[in-house]
Amino acid sequence: MEWIKYVVFSLIVIPVVLIGLWKTGKQRTVAFTAAGVLCLLFGSFLMNQPDEEDIKVQIQENVAAVKPYLAKEFPDEKWTISTVPFQKEGYQHINPYVITVVFQNEPDAAYEYKINPKGRVELSGFHNKNDTHEFKHLKHN
Repeated sequence: MEWIKYVVFSLIVIPVVLIGLWKTGKQRTVAFTAAGVLCLLFGSFLMNQPDEEDIKVQIQENVAAVKPYLAKEFPDEKWTISTVPFQKEGYQHINPYVITVVFQNEPDAAYEYKINPKGRVELSGFHNKNDTHEFKHLKHN
């Protein structure tokens, strides 16, 4: 899906350049200036987008932050931590920064944690396989 943004960019810039080649005088200058500005905007957009490696590193840092939090909040408990398979088919719509935790003594429930901008671990959601489940690991602040 990476190629889509390049196709859209090309479909916008190429006609502007072609118009610049076709026109003369001030209109040509305006068209080439517009194409240049569009190229600069697209370049700054690409530079501000996190690349795949940056996202994977951030996910691992989030997992590393959640582990000590769980050990402190739920001592003597066992859990399984999972993350979203980043950029895999069927998972593109899910936030890759959310860490899912399933406790061994509560296998039907999943708790979702995230790291807030201040670096603190927060419970961002929870769900279960059936609607009658009581959540044992909810912390009320």
